[in-house]
Amino acid sequence: MADIFLSYSRADRPKAQQIAKALEQEGFTVWWDKILRAGQTYDEVTEGMLRDARVVIVLWSEVSVKSKWVRAEATLGERTSTVIPAMIQDAERPIMFELTQSADLIGWDGDHEDSRWKGFVADIRLALERAESKAEAAPAAIEPSASPRDATIENTFWTSIADSDDGADYEAYLSRYPDGHFVDLARNRLAGLAKAAAPAAAAQTPAPPGRPAAPKLEPAPPPASKPNRLIPAGIGLAVLALGGGIAAMVMSGPQPERPAVEAPVEEDPMAAFSDCDTCPTMIPIPAGSFQMGSPATEAGRTGNEDPLHEVTLPSFAIGQTEITFDEWDACVAGGGCNGFEPSDRGYGKGLQPVIGVSWTDANAYARWLSSKTGRTYRLPTEAEWEYAARGGTATAYWWGDYFDAAIAPSRAPVPVDTLVENPFGLKGMLGNAREWVEDCYINNYTSAPTDGTAQLAGDCARRVLRGGAWGRDPDDHRAANRARIDRNVRDKVFGFRVVTSDLSAE
Repeated sequence: MADIFLSYSRADRPKAQQIAKALEQEGFTVWWDKILRAGQTYDEVTEGMLRDARVVIVLWSEVSVKSKWVRAEATLGERTSTVIPAMIQDAERPIMFELTQSADLIGWDGDHEDSRWKGFVADIRLALERAESKAEAAPAAIEPSASPRDATIENTFWTSIADSDDGADYEAYLSRYPDGHFVDLARNRLAGLAKAAAPAAAAQTPAPPGRPAAPKLEPAPPPASKPNRLIPAGIGLAVLALGGGIAAMVMSGPQPERPAVEAPVEEDPMAAFSDCDTCPTMIPIPAGSFQMGSPATEAGRTGNEDPLHEVTLPSFAIGQTEITFDEWDACVAGGGCNGFEPSDRGYGKGLQPVIGVSWTDANAYARWLSSKTGRTYRLPTEAEWEYAARGGTATAYWWGDYFDAAIAPSRAPVPVDTLVENPFGLKGMLGNAREWVEDCYINNYTSAPTDGTAQLAGDCARRVLRGGAWGRDPDDHRAANRARIDRNVRDKVFGFRVVTSDLSAE
């Protein structure tokens, strides 16, 4: 086992070699030369060395700060040991490492008497001493029967590219992980980027010589009586289906003698939609069946998750994210939510999940949203929430059976748009804030509904909370985990998202 794992970009290999040899001269053992033996994979070796090393040194340069692989190593290393960043070039560090003190080795030429080098070495020795003391104080660990492959560089790398609009990121993922957890999502993103790029490419293609340019079609403004569902991105239409009719088109440019009339195109019923600028984005979820609860073999389970039972649900739409402070403030400004303005507890507002709201408050928001949009909104039922949170999976978490802090925030709430999507395209279902659901609390599922409806008999003074929250145990983040709380409690980690069963396009 090496004392130090050295993370660096391939472009910085000469400097990494210089630093590694200097550290070895100081008496440390360093793993830095990433050479694989026959039959080994990069991730297999790297993850093993990361978990075994007591200190991870990350060399930040103009290249490495942009390297998703270096970021992934640094993030995984932070979860298993002490990370000591070192600046070897003047570069802007990734946001999550900006608050970590970095050693200044910019322009360091190998001089062991340089005060900066001495300070760097002293920090490493102190970190190693602390790691050794911690190891001696901890009880002997029980080796797991299987390696926790779900807390890996793969997941960490995927987290870093999940919202990318650069197809090269997804190509890199598919090349590295042809059988990975997110292969289908990566291919879908590539297809979506290609589809979005096609109309732009077509628009830039000049018309053949001697032929007039195609007329430009502009849709007339839609009626203002009620907001319409969003049309799926990537569909270029010259005719819009509105309320069963065809919107009038304004034609500019040369007029063809008899322009062809395109057939009305029906809106995709499973496309994301938002009923107004300050309304939540809703993701339609297909009808289906799933096993609700947890099996007896699931680590961290509790008795109120019994018995495992099949539930069959009709389609519905659920908020892609938790309701944000921006969305809550719009409710207050619109005369709803009983005028209650929850504190952000110092975490900020905007796209942060609204927190410190009770079940009663959450229902007040749903009523206001229904009144504003004309579409009926409500809190999700327990079954709807768990079905959506699992995203078609049956493991403890939608990404696998082991908790991954790179997917579920563990130190503080984060803006809802920064989280990784589950297979249904939902963010933050297993983390960020805990989420209220509609159901009254019952101790087990013996008499629970099997059609996806809410449990409205039982302890209705206490309602159910689902999903984990920052600062909570990994077991709390499992898809099956349940908690019961008085419906009027406004705890700092309590938030919510909304659901609608009204999927009409009107």
